[in-house]
Amino acid sequence: MLGLYRLPLRVAGKPNGFISRLVVTNTTLLRPARRTIVSTSVLQAEYRRSFNRTNDRGNGRTGGYNFNNTRGQRYNRHRQDGYNNRQKNRREPAKDPNEIEFDEATLAKLIRVPIDHEAAELTLNQLLEENVIDKTLFKSIDRMKFDGLTPVQQKTIKPIISDTENDVIARAKTGTGKTFAFLIPLFQHLINTSRDSQYMVKAVIVAPTRDLALQIESEVKKIHKNNYGLKKYESIALVGGTNLNYSIKKMNNLRPNIVIATPGRLLDVLDKFGDRFFKYVDFKVLDEADRLLEIGFKEDLEEISTILNGLNGKSKDHIRTLLFSATLDEKVQKLSNNIMNKESCLFIDTVDKNEPEAHEKIDQNLVVSEKFSDNIYATIQHIRSQLEQSPDYKAILFTPTVKFTKFISQILQQEFSRDLPILEFHGKIDQRKRTNLVKRFKQEQNGLLICTDVGARGMDFPNVQEVLQIGVPSELANYIHRIGRTARSGKEGKSVIFLCKDELPFVHTLEEEKNIIIKNKLDYKTNEKLSEEISEHINDVSELSDVLLSIISYYRTVMKEYGFNMRKLLPQIASSFGELLNEPERKITVDNYMLEKMGIARNPIAKDMFTIESHRRIREERDEDGYDMPAEGNRARFGRRSNNNNDSFDSNQRYSRNNSRSQRFGRFDN
Repeated sequence: MLGLYRLPLRVAGKPNGFISRLVVTNTTLLRPARRTIVSTSVLQAEYRRSFNRTNDRGNGRTGGYNFNNTRGQRYNRHRQDGYNNRQKNRREPAKDPNEIEFDEATLAKLIRVPIDHEAAELTLNQLLEENVIDKTLFKSIDRMKFDGLTPVQQKTIKPIISDTENDVIARAKTGTGKTFAFLIPLFQHLINTSRDSQYMVKAVIVAPTRDLALQIESEVKKIHKNNYGLKKYESIALVGGTNLNYSIKKMNNLRPNIVIATPGRLLDVLDKFGDRFFKYVDFKVLDEADRLLEIGFKEDLEEISTILNGLNGKSKDHIRTLLFSATLDEKVQKLSNNIMNKESCLFIDTVDKNEPEAHEKIDQNLVVSEKFSDNIYATIQHIRSQLEQSPDYKAILFTPTVKFTKFISQILQQEFSRDLPILEFHGKIDQRKRTNLVKRFKQEQNGLLICTDVGARGMDFPNVQEVLQIGVPSELANYIHRIGRTARSGKEGKSVIFLCKDELPFVHTLEEEKNIIIKNKLDYKTNEKLSEEISEHINDVSELSDVLLSIISYYRTVMKEYGFNMRKLLPQIASSFGELLNEPERKITVDNYMLEKMGIARNPIAKDMFTIESHRRIREERDEDGYDMPAEGNRARFGRRSNNNNDSFDSNQRYSRNNSRSQRFGRFDN
């Protein structure tokens, strides 16, 4: 019997506060995946973790950001020697991710697969000759005209296929062919077991984002297309933003052997139709496992694993797990221990510990500007010069926030629409349109895709010559994943990041923590003629102010991580308002309500950054311009904006499926 109790818990800042929790009063659970929480101390700890989670979204009481504290605690946090002290305002440097120290007590029996760096290159023909893969699969892969197997594929395909009694953890850089490293073994398994449970799901692939799931499905379709004998092994993508009933109807018709899904939609299907389709699963694959954990899918992944094990008609430890990840920190190791079924686990590390994490075939460049607004001018000037050299120029431009993505897309449309297709891509676009955009950009011979970090991982676009970045990514790892959109499949590529001088601490952090050194550095020289041209393209002043406010909010979340000087960088961003309008003295007009939301209402720099007027007057002025102020009271817990207004955040986080789980906090633009 399940009972809902109000448990009075004392919480800092909420002396009379309490939490409602679903408490299990009977040890028998209807679903084996649910976990029993019966101790108020456990609930207190869980609530405390949620409340103090790293997030800069302030709290429910203030309704906004807490300026003196970007780590979630509300009171009694004192500054240490001001904001200019970089070391004291930054988190401790991370451990070298290349030095992997497995906790043997955490993981099952770990078998490290030795890597012979002097061994001859493994080819697709050898896999056929050694009977590792079937002739039908060989023909399909061979017809794709790959130059050869990538190092990741050479090191993983054979152990996965040959050693059938172990789970597998594989570490590999982004853009190194991980998808086919698990698709080839999966198809070989389907061929080997073609007479067993022909019309049931045998492989479940879990991806962190909808776009990556659809990307994996497109790779499966390539295998089908190049040998119709393999088309009988049907596949389906189950992702959010699509009609669930239609997906189930399609599953009934296709009876797929491979399901590629995002965690939330997969749980929805397992809840309602698990018995119908998932009783004979042999493999589950976690692609981009580190990203799955960053978004907050740990509990969902464990629940998926438990449900699949419980449904399995052979045994609860029958399913093999393949886990692919760019990094293998403690969180990934703990997840591995919780979801792996076999007594032993193969660990295949395809990254040399002396190599930097970034792809070695990417020519990395840095363009330094005096002002933040110059980053925009420098980017436009760079694109112009590239188009002059190559009319078939194809690139991806990463930006910090959704609002900035929309803004820069409009500017570039006016500048280059005759010469270059400009495509806007972010998480606020509905799934159908996003799918069409991905398909179109893949087909274009030239073009510029402007996107947030939603396009940073797993997306495989052919012939991307350059990756451009205005400003810094939401986390260091995303720099690596961003530039990994070029130099795919063994090709060479180029990346250019545009930063102002006050953003340069990011470069130092990148060197210290990721061993990535950007050797090619250029200084941007001011182009007054270009500045005047761009100012003429800006018609909506209120939109520009919203764009810059979204960027200020974004940079506050990464301030400590990269060691930025808040007193220098934030005013620099705010001053871009007048500079982009070609009116240097003009400032963004805000009110105290907005300053409270941003967390700088009581900080002296606010007066230097903005023109501060009454809330009512600004509302009247904006109403006259046809601009709708965001509705008050439209906030979720801890002051986070809800998803029903057009804010600057593009969070790819997923909230708890029920109220008994702790809240999760994502970053911007994922």
